[in-house]
Amino acid sequence: MREKLKRSLRKDRMFFKVVPEILIYQIITKIMLFVIVMALKQNALWILYRVGRGALTSGDLPFLLRTKGGLALVFIGIIVLIIYTVFDINAMFILADSVLYQKNKSWWIVLKEAFVSLKYFTHPQGLFVTLYLSLLGPLIGTAVGFSFMVGFSAPNFVLTYISSKPWLRTLVILGVLLYVFVAGIYVFTILNVVFQKEKINVAMKSSRRMVTDNWRVFLSSMLFFLLKAFFVGLVLFVGLYGLPLNLIRLLPLPIVVSRALKILFVSVFSLAYFIYPLLLCPFLAIRITTLYKAFSGEETFDLGKRDYKIGWKRVAVVLTLVIGLFSVYGAINFDEVFPISNNTKIVAHRAGGNLGTENTLSSLEKSIDHKIPVAEIDIQRTSDGKYIVCHDSNLKKTTGKAGNPTELTFLEVESYRLKNHIHPWEEGEKISTLEEVLDASKGKIELFLELKGATADEKMVRDVYEMLKQRDMVSSCTMISFNYDLIEYIERTYPEVETGYLVYFSFGNLEELDCDTYIVETECLSSDEINRIHDSGKKVGVWTVNTSSELNRWLLTPVDYVITDEVLTAKVLKKYIYNGEDEQRIIQTLLM
Repeated sequence: MREKLKRSLRKDRMFFKVVPEILIYQIITKIMLFVIVMALKQNALWILYRVGRGALTSGDLPFLLRTKGGLALVFIGIIVLIIYTVFDINAMFILADSVLYQKNKSWWIVLKEAFVSLKYFTHPQGLFVTLYLSLLGPLIGTAVGFSFMVGFSAPNFVLTYISSKPWLRTLVILGVLLYVFVAGIYVFTILNVVFQKEKINVAMKSSRRMVTDNWRVFLSSMLFFLLKAFFVGLVLFVGLYGLPLNLIRLLPLPIVVSRALKILFVSVFSLAYFIYPLLLCPFLAIRITTLYKAFSGEETFDLGKRDYKIGWKRVAVVLTLVIGLFSVYGAINFDEVFPISNNTKIVAHRAGGNLGTENTLSSLEKSIDHKIPVAEIDIQRTSDGKYIVCHDSNLKKTTGKAGNPTELTFLEVESYRLKNHIHPWEEGEKISTLEEVLDASKGKIELFLELKGATADEKMVRDVYEMLKQRDMVSSCTMISFNYDLIEYIERTYPEVETGYLVYFSFGNLEELDCDTYIVETECLSSDEINRIHDSGKKVGVWTVNTSSELNRWLLTPVDYVITDEVLTAKVLKKYIYNGEDEQRIIQTLLM
């Protein structure tokens, strides 16, 4: 059997013969998917409209589970996952089988057979497999199959927290390894369902037996495939992007010519960036199907000569002409085609980010010294009604001494000292009051005031408003919260106060919610949403952006605010972007 498998694997080089067939299928089905999902999305939006909501956000989780409208949205979500199972998983293996056995099935027949196999996924075990592939994989960064999950991952603030805890980071790594192990053991489950018509539980047992009986061959074959995929991606990156752009920088070319060449190569790389995943998943399905057939004792046929009516050379010529004309036009009208906004404000997370101890006067003063335009602070109320600047519901992490600030009196809070992470040998600062922070920031820096924790209520809004009014600081402060009901109360009661709604995720027309600024987790914000929010006359920010790549990405977009702990890095990157290389703007427009 191993010799048979080796002969099958040697045919990898012949798989390029079926690239047109795969691309045709992928393009047609992705268009169909777009139409179907958009129709389902409109139904979901209609349900939101009927229940009086413009959007569904992270603050609406109880709505999903307690109301008919919410359950209807959950049902639509499950339908979307099932449809993607058909298009991106089941159909891929049927297409791979058609390629390997020269069955020449049309895309319509492939989808029809995939839908027929769907009945096996309506049982609890089938739904579990679907959820396992669609949600858990992307969250831990190992998604391969579902096209709509590309780019979906754990939120940045979660990843930042995990990276700060060695034990948690180790646990996540073990979780990823466990996921990969389980996925490998049961990799042939769907093929057994599709080809052998086995029930999910039987198909899982068959898959486990096939993999354990042939684990050496399976492991070496899959690793070899992944290494080849990585190598191809690396060659595309270096050959179409890295090397050409570096050569263009070194050559003494006129600026228009230099820009045209940069646009040309980035455009070609963008096209490759689009096509590569369209081919990678089907080729992975072909590899898995090849192994499945070999382990089952079957032999694949020669792929033979493929006869396609589409003139691919003509397509290539047309694409070359289009990219060439676009490159010339973009170079001549560079500022119009590749615009850049210089209005994005850096927001120091928890007063000063990594400049000092969180939520302290010294951190705030450092933000002011570095001319950071905005600082974000967290407000809680002590048991005797005093407002302090504090993030956690337990002071143990920041002070080393346990205590819930909302259950302590202000006198008790004053006895706590914050740990000095910059100079651990020095005595830490006391926990600041809101009044102290307001007095220190007046006329020097804008503030995002997050109404935090269990004491974030209408009384807190009224009291904070009075403090701002007394100091004539209403126009320089924005009250922000995860609690949308509180945001609505502020809008109704104090319309002159700027409000910001913090969002983990959203679905629908976010701009229809009643607030002035939307502060969205980075994974949940698209360029289309940014434009819609701006068109409605409102502002948008992202949080918490801490890596250089993410800072670079968001500083290139027209968002109004970027909340970060890495305030100095953000400041340097912003200066570099607005005075630096043209390719940053080209990449942002074409790839991001």
